Amino acid sequence: MISHELAKGINQQMVFELYSAYLYLGLSAALEKMNLPGAAHWMKMQADEEISHANGFYTYLVGQDAEIELETIQKPEISADTPLAVFTAALKHEKLVSKKIDKLAELSVKEHSFATLVFLNTFVTEQVEEERNVQVIIDKLSRIRDNPSALLFIDAELAKRTLSPGTAAV
Repeated sequence: MISHELAKGINQQMVFELYSAYLYLGLSAALEKMNLPGAAHWMKMQADEEISHANGFYTYLVGQDAEIELETIQKPEISADTPLAVFTAALKHEKLVSKKIDKLAELSVKEHSFATLVFLNTFVTEQVEEERNVQVIIDKLSRIRDNPSALLFIDAELAKRTLSPGTAAV
């Protein structure tokens, strides 16, 4: 069984993962309006992955016999009007997620909850990959500038995204 403070932190992360899914759905909608269905699909897959993460936190809490605290999910503010702005917003968000996961890992160490630390390790490691994946897209979008053919090529590439193997199991 984990401490009340650690359970509260994990509950907050579960809700934040659902907020993240909501944010990515909004970013997907923004890309749909830009007629970039591949990029919109990429963001939709990101939303699905965040829901999977929330389910992972839920399952961990249940396994630790901790209380589940469902809080209100905030409406995300989305003001991105270009594909580059959308992915820049996504990277900013992923960096925030990384900080939150790191704080949970730090609390796990402080409380000597090593099972929680092992559980969180998957998320700590994945955040490095998440930030890198978005940065690669930002780099490509930055290089193409206003080249519509290149943008369509990137959009087609983003349309190929599938959920990572094992994502649903997290």
